[in-house]
Amino acid sequence: MKYLKIIIGICLLHCLNLEAQQYNLTMDRFQYDLIDRAMQEKSNNQHTTVKPYRMADVKKAINPDTAAGVKLKDNKFNKRWIGRKLFSENFLKLDSNDYQLYIDPLFSLDIGKDQLTGNTTYLNARGIQVFGNIGKKVSFYTSFWENQGRFVNYVDSFILKNNVVPGQGRVKPFGSNGWDYAMSTGYVSYSPSKYFNFQFGNDKQFIGDGYRSLFLSDNAFNNPYFKISTTFWKIRYTNIFSSYQNVGNASNSGIGGYLQKFSTIHHLSINATKWLNVGLFETIVWQGGDSTGKRRGFDVNYLNPIIFYRPVEFSRGSPDNVIIGINFKAMILKKYQLYGQLLIDEFSLNEVRAGNGWWANKQGFQLGTKWFNLFGIKNLVYQNEINYVRPYTYGHFTGEQSYTHFAQPLAHPLGANFIENVQFLRYRYRRIGIEAKILYAQYGADTANSNFGQNIFKGTAEIGQGPTQVPNIYGNTILQGVKNNVLFTDLTASYLINTRTNMRLELSFSRRTQSNLNITKTTNWISFSFKTTLPNRYYDF
Repeated sequence: MKYLKIIIGICLLHCLNLEAQQYNLTMDRFQYDLIDRAMQEKSNNQHTTVKPYRMADVKKAINPDTAAGVKLKDNKFNKRWIGRKLFSENFLKLDSNDYQLYIDPLFSLDIGKDQLTGNTTYLNARGIQVFGNIGKKVSFYTSFWENQGRFVNYVDSFILKNNVVPGQGRVKPFGSNGWDYAMSTGYVSYSPSKYFNFQFGNDKQFIGDGYRSLFLSDNAFNNPYFKISTTFWKIRYTNIFSSYQNVGNASNSGIGGYLQKFSTIHHLSINATKWLNVGLFETIVWQGGDSTGKRRGFDVNYLNPIIFYRPVEFSRGSPDNVIIGINFKAMILKKYQLYGQLLIDEFSLNEVRAGNGWWANKQGFQLGTKWFNLFGIKNLVYQNEINYVRPYTYGHFTGEQSYTHFAQPLAHPLGANFIENVQFLRYRYRRIGIEAKILYAQYGADTANSNFGQNIFKGTAEIGQGPTQVPNIYGNTILQGVKNNVLFTDLTASYLINTRTNMRLELSFSRRTQSNLNITKTTNWISFSFKTTLPNRYYDF
């Protein structure tokens, strides 16, 4: 009986520690791949669609520190301060019964060669992260990155056009054809009980189970948000209230900074069975002001966390941008995962039945599979994903209300009017990881004087005057416009050094070929990186 009490006490202390860890797991795909299989196990009853994960949820499934299966050798060096900090611990740690504080230096030191232009590419990114817990219900996180870099040619062209680094903010020139930019992240997370979590901060969100998301992705820059997560029984209900900005090639009021817009997002996740999860998604985007400088601000009508927005929007005669969707994830035979999303921006059943290519039939879908332990080989994973989005999806009457932020789409980096297939083969053995990726996409690009539906920043009409900026009301088809083909292949090998900060070495070779009727352009890019955990960066577009 005495030993039973001791065991129960240890378990209770362990559970209390888990409850205290309300901070998020940084959306670094490297570490998410390490925990992916464990998070999908039927017995965990986890909700995996909304990311980033909270550490309290992750540790119910797996300890991230041991997810890579790395065991340190029991020797003198590994027990010393320098050995522990190098291989298994945070740089600084303060731990007591009432609070925990962790501090880590962050960095990404990259060097590469763009064989098309002959230029040397580099990234010198330095930063710091501070996070921890106050009591058992409050956690906090903050990080800051200072970056200077020179990019591969097609990414550099994107920066020149939009004045932002993909997903990493605005730039200013640096050195010879280089760029200087900074990025900060921070939030406070509070869980008053096991049913609720509240977060307020500046970060990215992701809704989906695939590599891409047609609902909300971490493709664009950080933004201010307030998130409420409610979990009970087999349900998790998420509300995200966000603020975005139009910069780059989107309109700007010129009054008090960049023109602001807001969104409210609902996502309802239901574990219908042990192997099937179904989700419902809804968002509405509205501009915070107009070209005259009149401010609308945050519309309190959209604060209600448990209501469908389309009736509210319609009853107010509002021109706001409403998008809805449904997603699913199914685990089959413990090692196969099937997932998907269906997105509806605008929809008319009569027009769909007519099959006449009405411009405002704006929909998209995603369908993907993951095979864990492929061919019976432990930690060998294959993923295959298809994304399809019709022209004009995510756009709206005015560019200011498009589903965008900081000159980038909030969902898929290609915007709309595209078909994409992306495949991964991943293998990990202790500290060594290998990933092969093949991406093939087709999209119909816009011209200078036409809007074929790929550039979602372009307004489709003046409010109340019909689709004046759409060339054809009927006869619209997927990939209309200037058809482009993009083939992107990538092979990356990594070596994990520190399991706590995901400090690692990476060697990567990428090849990108873009072709249309006028050009064929092939870029070969080889790069070597020494880095710690950092938010996802998407250069495969």
